[in-house]
Amino acid sequence: MNRFLIFFFIFIICLRQIVVLNANNETYINTTNIIYDEEKNVVELAENSKINIGETNILVDRGIIDYNKNEIEVFGNFYLYQETNILSGINLKGDTELNNFTANKVSFIYNNDLKIDSDKALRSENDVYFYNNFLTPCELIGYFGCPTWSLRIDETKYIVDEDKFVHYDSFLQIADYKIFYIPYFSHYGAKAPRQKGFLTPTIEFAIGGNSGIITPYYLPLKDSTDVKFTPKFIFSENFDFTSNYELNTTLNHKLSGGNLMFEMDNVKDDSIDDINSTFRLNLKQVLDEKKILSLNGVLTNSVSTTRSQNENPIKFEDIYIRLDNYNFALNNDYLRTELSTVEAFDSTNVSFIPFSPHISYYNNQRIGKNFSNQNEIDFRVIKRDKSQIDTPSQNNSLKINNFFTTNKYFGNFNNYNKISLLNNLSSYDFNHNNDLNSESRFHHLILSSDFFYRLNKNISPRFKIIHNQDIYHSNKIINEDSNSLTFNYQNQFFDNRFFGTDKRENTSRIVYGIETDFKIYDQKYDLNINQSYDFNKNNNFSQKLNQKENFSDYAIESKTKVKNISFNFDLRLDESNFSKKEMNFSVNIDEPLKITLNYHETAKNSFIEKSNDTEYLGISLEKEINDNLILAYSSNIDLKNNFSSYYDKLGLKISDECSALTIEYSNRRYNDNYNTTPEELLSINYRMDYLGFFGYQQSTDLFFEEPGNLDYGL
Repeated sequence: MNRFLIFFFIFIICLRQIVVLNANNETYINTTNIIYDEEKNVVELAENSKINIGETNILVDRGIIDYNKNEIEVFGNFYLYQETNILSGINLKGDTELNNFTANKVSFIYNNDLKIDSDKALRSENDVYFYNNFLTPCELIGYFGCPTWSLRIDETKYIVDEDKFVHYDSFLQIADYKIFYIPYFSHYGAKAPRQKGFLTPTIEFAIGGNSGIITPYYLPLKDSTDVKFTPKFIFSENFDFTSNYELNTTLNHKLSGGNLMFEMDNVKDDSIDDINSTFRLNLKQVLDEKKILSLNGVLTNSVSTTRSQNENPIKFEDIYIRLDNYNFALNNDYLRTELSTVEAFDSTNVSFIPFSPHISYYNNQRIGKNFSNQNEIDFRVIKRDKSQIDTPSQNNSLKINNFFTTNKYFGNFNNYNKISLLNNLSSYDFNHNNDLNSESRFHHLILSSDFFYRLNKNISPRFKIIHNQDIYHSNKIINEDSNSLTFNYQNQFFDNRFFGTDKRENTSRIVYGIETDFKIYDQKYDLNINQSYDFNKNNNFSQKLNQKENFSDYAIESKTKVKNISFNFDLRLDESNFSKKEMNFSVNIDEPLKITLNYHETAKNSFIEKSNDTEYLGISLEKEINDNLILAYSSNIDLKNNFSSYYDKLGLKISDECSALTIEYSNRRYNDNYNTTPEELLSINYRMDYLGFFGYQQSTDLFFEEPGNLDYGL
């Protein structure tokens, strides 16, 4: 009996080699009969013998084990499963350690996903071969009454130690219809370690043009470092691969507390002599609990000329390195140190910045229950290669800003007060004309008091007084950071309606408004409206917005949701005749289909620098017809002017648990003086688990007038 138990222990260990099981020393056997011939050293297993070792379960029909001949043979079925792997078949025959065996009608379910049905399986040491087999991760009785896709393979080799599958002479089948032939491909299983080697290739067929092949190669360097090379070779008529190709190289290194990524793109076109290259570097590293180091850089001589009047691409670099320090000197303070550069090598555009060191410090101190103090110190050097009359070659700027705030509650009444002291010292150097060199400074005080009153549960009047006191300013201050401009309900309550601090308002004002949330027939609505009164009607902000009176335009915002439909509304009305100057309107619907509408219009008299009315509509529709079918449409349309882009896309996606078919038609048109061309594209992509994708793309000026490209990847 001891030999019998030893045999079963060896038998389980042998079967473990097939599916990599983790047996323990506790073996449980459930069988109706076992015969052991001690003289011949043969064990006979009765029908439906069951063995359990930990999480491993084995069921076999009749079989014998001959130790003298070192043979094991199962007559009929055997079935083995552990965790997510299942191996079954009939007529197993091999050595007692199962280093070598054969079996018929084998089914192997790997990781509860990939299914292999084979006429015959053979193991030779570390390799298992499946002959005349069928492979798929799809449901066997799927949408078409059969797997959505499958492979019919002459031979599959499974390398046990490497957890690697290699397939020879395969046909891809879609719903049992053979699509194309694949002579060779391989992939790893879910438990395989990182392996060097070629990844799934992509072959591109350009009907009427040159075809190409993309062959990615993956190379793990260390446990935390890997690199991927992705070359694309273009087949020309004379098989010259050196005049037209692409190569992407990506290096990733996982750091303790961060990540480093380096990427390089090289593009060679037979129409140009040089190689266009782009280098990208990204680093983020947590140095300790208080410090974070960041580095980002782009260096390229290959910029797209889309919507550009340049005959050739602009070569430029964009790099910064930044160190963030939290709780640097005090609790709740913050120090940022940065070096950055944005430079165009082949352009005289002096707005690009070759070099800019930047240091900023911020702290926030709470003094008492309702009083706090914030301080900002910002030093920046903006250095350019060249200068013009209004653009210095070097701008040294030191900004010191102090803010004091109090917040008090009196029942339904809330009062928020703020004192802002803004200081700036700048020096400007002009290398093209030293006579323009100058220094400037300003000291500016802003006093603001914001009042909220909760009149009732639905209505809250709001009132704010903002006083701008220009203590001192030089005659010429160059604006480097306050070029953005907007008008809306929220911006009306800002202390400075300009962004940044280089440009400040030169008027004091009062802002009054009302914020409401109310119900009509159990439907909730939010509606806010405000207007400002500027004491100086010819102030610099009103001039930008083409306003000539003390009272500003009205700013309105509103939102509501009716069942599954959401509405958001922003409106700017002329203060004298209530005509529309700006309007933003959006609608979002969840059922019975997803609809998003975004409408925007701006009148030409809304801003002093605007010359035309604009009207824009964006549409997005998506309908999930069933669990397998999604129909989508999106578009953006300029309803006023022909010189802006027009774009729409119609897509159909059919998917199941193992694949997705996507058909998309997109159309983009321009009518301008830039180097832009219309694009009309039809693409068909079919993506499969384990295999990747194949697809067809039709790119024409007029729909279907020219042949397209066939792509497939494994």
